[in-house]
Amino acid sequence: MNRAIWTLCAAGGLLVSGCLGYRVGAVGRLSYRSIAVPMFQNETQQPQLEAPITNAILKRFQADGTLQVNSEPRADVVVRGRITRYERAVLRYVQTADNNAREYRVSITIVIEARQPNGDVVLPPTTITGATDTFVGSDLQSAEQQALPLVADDLARQVVNLLAESW
Repeated sequence: MNRAIWTLCAAGGLLVSGCLGYRVGAVGRLSYRSIAVPMFQNETQQPQLEAPITNAILKRFQADGTLQVNSEPRADVVVRGRITRYERAVLRYVQTADNNAREYRVSITIVIEARQPNGDVVLPPTTITGATDTFVGSDLQSAEQQALPLVADDLARQVVNLLAESW
């Protein structure tokens, strides 16, 4: 009986000691705790991209919780971004007389840069591309509008990984 208890305690101790290095939050030590994300600049011909992309990045930072979202004057780091490319590529056609496109890939490319208020560069200009595939019914514009939040979320995930994970 004593031997069984001793074995269980030793096994439990080994299991618990394996979790001692685990912690919630950022993997590394960040030199900043708060972040601001002003509205991105849209350099494409596609209108109204800046608000959904900026908002998706802000929401992703809030959900991640590693960095506090603040106003620009109160933030430790300011992330500025430009939307540089909007692209729609046909993936599949429908076999009809006029060969209508059935599936598209919508991709958006942004360039972001993060700096501290004193001008120190946290993240040099970095190009990120987000994409999603969308099926088109009778209205291409509606399909693009449905794809935009998905592309924005893909971009936001990549931005937060770059700035909050500290790899």
